[in-house]
Amino acid sequence: MRRPAKKTASTASRSHRPGRSPLALTVESLAWGGKAIARHEGKVVFVSKGTPGDHVLVTLDRTKSRYAEGHIEAILRPGEDRVDPKCKFFSHCGGCQWLSLRYSRQLGEKEALLRSILRHHIGEAVVDPIVPSEPQTAYRHRGDFHVVPSGREVRIGFYQEGSHHVTNLDLCLLFDRDYNDTYGRLRSALREAQVAQLLEGLTLSRSETGGHYALHMKTSPRATREDAQSLARLAREAGCGGVLVTPTPRPGDVLAGEGSHSVRFRLERLQGELGEMELGADVRSFTQTHYAMNRRMVGTAAEWLSVARHERLLDLYSGVGNFALPLAQLCSEVVSVESSPFALADSKENAARAGVYNMRHLPGDAAERVKDLAARSEKFDAILLDPPRAGARGVIEHVGHLGARRILYVSCNLPSLDRDLTDFHSKGYFPVRLQPWDLFAQTYGIETLCLLERR
Repeated sequence: MRRPAKKTASTASRSHRPGRSPLALTVESLAWGGKAIARHEGKVVFVSKGTPGDHVLVTLDRTKSRYAEGHIEAILRPGEDRVDPKCKFFSHCGGCQWLSLRYSRQLGEKEALLRSILRHHIGEAVVDPIVPSEPQTAYRHRGDFHVVPSGREVRIGFYQEGSHHVTNLDLCLLFDRDYNDTYGRLRSALREAQVAQLLEGLTLSRSETGGHYALHMKTSPRATREDAQSLARLAREAGCGGVLVTPTPRPGDVLAGEGSHSVRFRLERLQGELGEMELGADVRSFTQTHYAMNRRMVGTAAEWLSVARHERLLDLYSGVGNFALPLAQLCSEVVSVESSPFALADSKENAARAGVYNMRHLPGDAAERVKDLAARSEKFDAILLDPPRAGARGVIEHVGHLGARRILYVSCNLPSLDRDLTDFHSKGYFPVRLQPWDLFAQTYGIETLCLLERR
């Protein structure tokens, strides 16, 4: 019988497998994804919940040939920017990653991440300082919560870091007191209700003014209309002004609906009538999580694009009209492309409410629509795109045929932006100005405005 090869301890990945003695490491910096970076014998070790300057004992959870991942067993000496996270769930909840890091250091780390990830594209582009979040906690108006059965109860909360186990969340510092109170009443109403065993997720969103809460309850396909009506009744009794119940895989298949399942937020009018416009968003439609910061960012986007009265604008991934509606006041026409039927309906209704009539709404996939517009030889002076985390690769192939001299890319994912800027380069578009926005304080997330011009 052939004996197995003798194991050696010649490398860090072998000598420190998961379950072995912890390593004493010093955290150097933070990585995209939220983990901290330390090193052991030349190998990068990604450390959960670490802050720069920490001297810590780390137990490895996973090792690979080029890197390892681990968690902190003990803090031997905290870094100078480590602070008390003031959250009992922080050690295991995946909702935020940097709550234990002083906010000024968070901003510096985010600027460093942008410059590092986009280093091949920045060149001579102007990189403006990051725009800080105001406030840094209690800023979110929308939460997507997972729901899983646990005996006779259900657990409601965010996934634990690196797993699909749900943190049974009763309070989150990223939401204000009123939101937490409403969420708490909802959680109490559902926790021991038998019908709640059919739930798979919740999205709870609040209007910017008026305190209206809209709830989307996502159920197992086994749920009946009677089940859905019971769930909606519990949610209404808990203080939700509007409730929508649908099966998880089919959000358009409404099993029950009560009250208004839309929220409203404000944007500045950029020209003409003074004051603000109010936009509505179905609870199934995407909206930015920070209303006030979003309003400022839309104004900056308009300033950078600087569209003129005679120009045409193409707005891809247009959503509920967040950028398109204010910019339509400044140019001759906006062509708006959106794949979500809920957001598309919102956008049309918002345009009518705001008295904006120079918008053309196109349903469907952005890549397919751009290809079609190029085939019909349509031309635009400027393009704005605000894609999901996956980026806009399918769009870029045909953008060059649309004639735009400038493009504003609104990105929520630096690695996707890095990849897409390479593709834009091949079409003759180069970044001239970038700015990170901290719409996701206490997390590694960054919203980035990137203005490109054609050479």
